[in-house]
Amino acid sequence: MLDSFRKGQRWLTLIFVATVGLVFVFFFGSGGGGIGPAGPSGNAIVELDEVQLTTRDFSREQRSIADQLRRQLGEAYDQIGGDRYVDAQALASMVNTVVLAAAARDLGLHVTKDEVRRVVQASPSFIDAEGRFSPRAFNAFAESEYGTQRAFIQSFTRSLLGQKLIQLLAAQTTISDAEIDMMTRYEQSEARIAYVAIGGAGLPEGESVAEEDVEAWAEANEETLRALFNERAPSLASPERVRARHLLIRATRDASEEERTAARERAEAARARIVAGESFALVAEAVSEDAATASEGGDLGFIERGDDDPAIDEAAFSLEPGALSEVVRSEYGFHVITVEEKQDAKTATWDEHRLALARERAEAERANQLARDQADRLAAATRDGTSLEEAARAEGLTLERPPTITRRPDGFIAGLGAAEPVMLAAFSTEPGTSRPEVYDVAGRYVLIQVLERSEPDAETLAEARESRREQALIQKQNEVIDQWLGDYRKQLESSGRLRINAELALGQS
Repeated sequence: MLDSFRKGQRWLTLIFVATVGLVFVFFFGSGGGGIGPAGPSGNAIVELDEVQLTTRDFSREQRSIADQLRRQLGEAYDQIGGDRYVDAQALASMVNTVVLAAAARDLGLHVTKDEVRRVVQASPSFIDAEGRFSPRAFNAFAESEYGTQRAFIQSFTRSLLGQKLIQLLAAQTTISDAEIDMMTRYEQSEARIAYVAIGGAGLPEGESVAEEDVEAWAEANEETLRALFNERAPSLASPERVRARHLLIRATRDASEEERTAARERAEAARARIVAGESFALVAEAVSEDAATASEGGDLGFIERGDDDPAIDEAAFSLEPGALSEVVRSEYGFHVITVEEKQDAKTATWDEHRLALARERAEAERANQLARDQADRLAAATRDGTSLEEAARAEGLTLERPPTITRRPDGFIAGLGAAEPVMLAAFSTEPGTSRPEVYDVAGRYVLIQVLERSEPDAETLAEARESRREQALIQKQNEVIDQWLGDYRKQLESSGRLRINAELALGQS
C-alpha cells in the first residue's frame, strides 16, 4: 500500500494516499473558495469540462478518508466523532483533485501512459506471491472500485497530474531569512497587558428605566419588538406542569429479590396509611428515604416532563389533583405519588410579553450607552496623558491583568476571549503606553495599557533560521498552493467550467 504524506501548517494539509495504494486524495481544512453553487447534470456531484464524478466516486472518497483518519487517530477517531468530518472532506477531495488536474493540463503538464503503467505495475497491491505484477488483482480492484479499468486509469491520471502541479508550485516557492525571522517573532513574542472591560452585565446598581420610557421604547420599536417576540415565543411558552409529592422506599436495580419484595411491601403499607386518611406529607416525612424531600413532606415542587425519572413523570402527569398513584417502580426504588395542582401548557401571547421584552431591550440599550459613555471618558483621559490605571481608578474601576499573552490566530486573551484588535494593539504598542482606542469585544468596551513586551533576541532568531527552515518552507509552500488553488477554482466556477452539487453529496449520507 502506497502512502505518501506532506503535512503543512495552519489550515492546509495535502495528503496523498491511495484507496488501495494508488489513488491520491487531496483535502483541505478550509480555504479554496468554498463549495460553489450546484449545477452538474444527472447524478454528477462534481463536473469539470468532460470529467464527471458521481455518487460512486463520493462513496469511494468517503471510505478512503475514513480509513486514513482511523489509521492516524486510532480510538480518538470515535472520541472526536470523526464521521462528522468525512463527508465534507470527501467532497473537498473530489473538487480539489479535478481542479488540480485541470490546472495542470491548462499549464501544459501531462502524464504519459508509461508513467501510469510504471506506478501501477510497481504497486505492492498488485504484486503476486512470486513478485510479479498480477493483471487479475489489478482488474479486480479497478472493476470493484471504479467500475472499469478505463475509469480507474482516468482517475489515477488526474491524481498524478495534480501531484505534478503541486510539486511544480512547491519547487518555485522559496523562503528568506527575513520571513523565518518574522515567523519566529510572531510565535515567540510575548506581551503583558492590563485592561478594563465595561458593560455586558446589565444596568449598574441604582440605575433603572422608567415605565413610561419602556412604553415609549415599545411604541418606537414595535417592528423590532414583534420580530423578537416571534423569535422567542417558543421559549416564552409555559409547558404543562404539576405540583407533586412523593415518598420513596429505596431498592436499587441490583437489589436481591427479597430486598425488592420488602421495599415494595413497605411502599404499599405507606400508601395504605394515606388511603386510610393520614396526611401524605406526614407519612412521607416519616417513611420516605429520599433525603432531599422527606423533611418537606415529599414536596417535589412544580415539575415538567423530563425533570424526573420517566416512571415518576408518567404517574404524576396522568393523575388528577388530589389523586393518589399506585406504587410506582423507578431506578431508585418504589414510589407513591400524589398531585396537588396541575397547570396546562400555555402559549406565549404578544400582550403578555410585549412590555417585558421592551424593558429588556430598553435596559440593554441604556446599559450599553452608560458603558460607552464611561469608556469614552477613559479614552479621553488617556489621550490627555493620564494612564489607564489612573483613569480607571477615578471611575471606580479596577484593571484586569491576564497572564502573559502570545500571538494566536484566533486572538484569544484570557478574560476577553477572541479579541484580535486588542492583541494586535498589544504587540504594536510600546510598554508603558495606554491606548486611547475603545475596542468592542463581545459586547463589552475594552481599553488596554501595555505593561511589558519581549521579542526573541538575535541569537534566538539565528538559531531558528537553521532549525526551522524546512518546516517554514513547507508552511509557505502549503500557503502558496492553497491560495493558488483557491484562486484557480474561483476562475473555473466563474467561467462555468466547474460545477458542484454539494446538496447531492452531503444530503445523501
